[in-house]
Amino acid sequence: MFDVIHSHSKIVVLMDKLATYNYLNKSFRKKYIFNFGSEGGFYSEFNNMVFAIIYCLKHEYQFILYSGNSQFKISKGWDDFFEPFTDTVNSSFHKRFNKRLTAKTIKLRHYPQWNFFKLFNKDTYLTYELFHSFFNDDFLKEQFNFPELGLKGGLRDVSREIVNMVYNFNDITKTEIQAAISLLNLPVKYASIHVRRGDKDTEYNFISTITYIKKLNELSDLTDVFVLTDDYTVIEYLQAEHPNIHFYTLVNQEERGYIHSDFMKLSRSEKKNDLIKLFASIEIMSTAEITIGTYTTNPGIFLGMTMPEDNFVSVQGSIW
Repeated sequence: MFDVIHSHSKIVVLMDKLATYNYLNKSFRKKYIFNFGSEGGFYSEFNNMVFAIIYCLKHEYQFILYSGNSQFKISKGWDDFFEPFTDTVNSSFHKRFNKRLTAKTIKLRHYPQWNFFKLFNKDTYLTYELFHSFFNDDFLKEQFNFPELGLKGGLRDVSREIVNMVYNFNDITKTEIQAAISLLNLPVKYASIHVRRGDKDTEYNFISTITYIKKLNELSDLTDVFVLTDDYTVIEYLQAEHPNIHFYTLVNQEERGYIHSDFMKLSRSEKKNDLIKLFASIEIMSTAEITIGTYTTNPGIFLGMTMPEDNFVSVQGSIW
């Protein structure tokens, strides 16, 4: 049920599509070097990378990945957890100059280095130069057609296929995810909810736990519920208020809200442990009978584009 190792036939299909994608991607003259992992939470970075890949396909930019200064880096960057899927660059130039908002942070003394790069890379674009071309409401409404890849439809449909193509854990990560999941002894059928706390109230108001439970009760009679949250207080409250429900979670009792700046201060081993728990939680939720979350969080956006639409219900943000 929770086997994150794909079947042989699925691997073959994904490899064929990925090979086609790389052939097509390398045929483009213009280049876009995307900095993954330097500024946002993991699924914020990943979702925007998916949109960047789609934008590049539509406008014929070769998508190239840089993850050398990723805050999720253990030793290599993207390849620490995932199978490689595209060409990469490793130049330290991108650590300083290639971010979402680099144009506002480059110091005057650094401009000669930036100008030198641009002089000899006229057809190469950095993250901030195209970021707001796909990070906007208009892009969400676009329709796409990539016949070489058999992809056609709106952003959500095409994103789902891109995720299937690039979101593939390496063998070590698969094993660690499986080990984390097995500790829970989940039943065959269960529901799941995602309750974000921590620093989320800087973007949107918190949703009360009763809202999730009411929606769950409207749609299902399941009483085994996995909870993804960053605050164990949520688990304590749910257990006290709903004794008829069996709650499962991977969050530890000492965790009392995710603060992104605190995550960035963790050691590499601590970051890795947190990320494995997050990946395992997302795997659990993606195979739930029904998942209640929000489209105002990046895990919610990710699950919204990977799960069947009837299986993921948002209680905040009605449009994916």
